[in-house]
Parts: sequence; structure tokens; C-alpha cells
Amino acid sequence: MNRLARTAAPHRRLFRAGGHTVLAVAVLYLLAMPIAIWIHHDGLSRSGHSFGSDLELALWLLAALVALVALAAIQRVSLDADGGVGTIRYANITSGHRSRCFEPAEVVSMSLHRAKDGRLRLTSTLELRLAPSPHRRWNTVAIFDGDMSGDGRAEPLATIVRQVVRARPEVGLDANLRALLAPYRYGTAADR
Repeated sequence: MNRLARTAAPHRRLFRAGGHTVLAVAVLYLLAMPIAIWIHHDGLSRSGHSFGSDLELALWLLAALVALVALAAIQRVSLDADGGVGTIRYANITSGHRSRCFEPAEVVSMSLHRAKDGRLRLTSTLELRLAPSPHRRWNTVAIFDGDMSGDGRAEPLATIVRQVVRARPEVGLDANLRALLAPYRYGTAADR
């Protein structure tokens, strides 16, 4: 019975992001920690702190930093994988890690904030503005790129952009998205 129910349900693509970002921040901190403790004990501090207490404090700070980065970086996105324009579900720090869903046809404008534009972003962010709806109190969706310092071509952003444009061709696009979609519109790359 479960197999029949799974067969009848629409096929979804799932994307989970954040693990590599958390790991990268933890590794960078672990590399910097001994240097900071050595500088602290090399005459910059006149206090009587021991190396062990400084190391313990540094490890507690590492745990707190990794927890904060994990809260900000972890994201779950599910998309209709049948090439249709089905429901998009997401959960990340902007939604308080609660699952939210919307239809691609509800999007009235999209903008891409690229990480490589240098605004203290680890990943690119796709911001979608939704038409007001009585069943929803939020009208803005922010979804993060799956690659650190990506330019918006990675999943799930690329699939979401294509689904929204397919469902609503007149959607408002910013300059970054128009440049990203130009090869697809003018036939130099096949639409996936």
C-alpha cells in the first residue's frame, strides 16, 4: 500500500544546504585558534590566565560559533521534479526553520544578491516577492545558493528561477537575473 501511495504522489527534488559552510567556518576557526592563544600568551596579556583556561574558552566559543553558523546556513528546499510548476517548499533561518510553501505563479518579482559582489555574503541569495494573499502573512522569500560564493547558477536557485519564469513569464527580474537568463532566452544554451 505504501508503495502505491508513493507512486501516486508527485515526485519532488530535495535540496539540503549548509553542512559545508558550517564545516568551513569551524576549520578556519580551529586553524586560527592556536595562533590567537599564542599571541595572547606572548606578552599581549599581563593576566595570569593559563593556557588550559584559554583553550577551554576558545573551544566554548568555537561551539557557539558553529551553532550560530549552523542556524544561519542550514536550509531545506523541495521542488516539483516533473518539470511542472508545482509547489515550492523551503525552510531556513529567514522562516525560523519552519516549512513554508508557495506556488511559482504567485511570484511577482525576483532579485539575485550575488556573494561575489562583496557584501559580506557567504552564499548568493534569491529574493522572491509574492503577491499578497489572505492565507499568508509573509510576502518575501529568501533562498540561499547551494554553493559557497556561488553566482546563482547552482541548485536549487537555478531550478526555482526556471520554474517561476515558466509559470509566470512576465515576472519582474533584476539585472543579475536578466544576465543569468539571457543565454537561455536567446537560444545559446538549452533550457534544462
